[in-house]
Amino acid sequence: MNQAFKSLGLALLINAASSASINAGQDSHRDGLVDTIEALMQEGHFPGAAIAVTRNGEPIHISVHGMADISSQTAVTTQTVFEIASLTKQMTALAIMTLVSDGELSLSDKLGKFIEDIPEDWAGISIRQLLAHTAGLEHRFERTVDGVFLLEYTREDMLASAMATPMVAEPGTDWHYSDQGYFLLGIVIEQVSGRPFAEFMEETFFGPLGMTQTHLLDQRRIVPDAAQGYALHDGKLERNRRVWQFELTSHFGVMSSLDDMMLWERELSDPRVIDAAAIEATWEINRSFSTGASCDTWGYASGWQAVVRDGMRVLTHGGYAGTAYIRAVDAGLSVIVLTNREDTAESLSPFALAWATAHAMDNSLPRDGYRCWE
Repeated sequence: MNQAFKSLGLALLINAASSASINAGQDSHRDGLVDTIEALMQEGHFPGAAIAVTRNGEPIHISVHGMADISSQTAVTTQTVFEIASLTKQMTALAIMTLVSDGELSLSDKLGKFIEDIPEDWAGISIRQLLAHTAGLEHRFERTVDGVFLLEYTREDMLASAMATPMVAEPGTDWHYSDQGYFLLGIVIEQVSGRPFAEFMEETFFGPLGMTQTHLLDQRRIVPDAAQGYALHDGKLERNRRVWQFELTSHFGVMSSLDDMMLWERELSDPRVIDAAAIEATWEINRSFSTGASCDTWGYASGWQAVVRDGMRVLTHGGYAGTAYIRAVDAGLSVIVLTNREDTAESLSPFALAWATAHAMDNSLPRDGYRCWE
């Protein structure tokens, strides 16, 4: 099956000015979906995108659009390698839950069990709180010079910087999205497994699943089919200059292709390698948010934002590099969107593509996403 997915990329090679789509199984893509995607891409100045919809893990719609690299006029294919950014967090959370399932770790364990000489304020932080962003930790924590990132960050540099960063709340008292927390989860995984994070992820997940294009960020690595990253500034595209190197990237660092992410989604939907209980454990809401009339409940689980509406669960997460992932787990429908334009408050979100695609395939899903606070 892996080879079938890989060969799919060859069938979808496109020229510089076109897009292609394929449909499989009994579901066909709805009329006008590709046109809708391309209109949103133009509105949001997305250079390129690779999009898949799966039903119970099997692809029912795949389309590729635009440029992986504008300067060389290289088109996006299903084998184009993107930075998936914070979509990494659901993988890191699943690594933690796998260790829990194996009896090597408990969600109630305190951080001090795995890291020596922690700040006094960290004493109450549990693994569950790190997963749920309720540990009271700041989001960004990297050392900078006049607000500019350094070129290299070792694991030790990052840990020292994390320890020196003031907390924003006492552990367990508030919700605050935190890259720092998921960086620390990477250290926990290394301490418990006795292996570097990248090695653990390759041996536990990527290798067994046949995800041959998936790896942790390494700026020195020559990556075939890599997408160039872009940012929107004053209404114009420019290179995003994401060239800094982090030794440990459990909070944002996975690189992957649409072919490989479809293999990941197939495993989440029909586990053959990963423990099913560990997968479902990442869906449990750890921190509920105030809910209006439009949702039963919603909150943050472990690497996923989770919504329950009319008894149906929907998981979502995005990545700053321009990615979006929707999993309507009870309906069996998932949407993966990989783009190469950064997601900022000033620009159209990759979720605009994801929700429009999800709605076209299943009109019970909202075209503009859930607004659970209303």
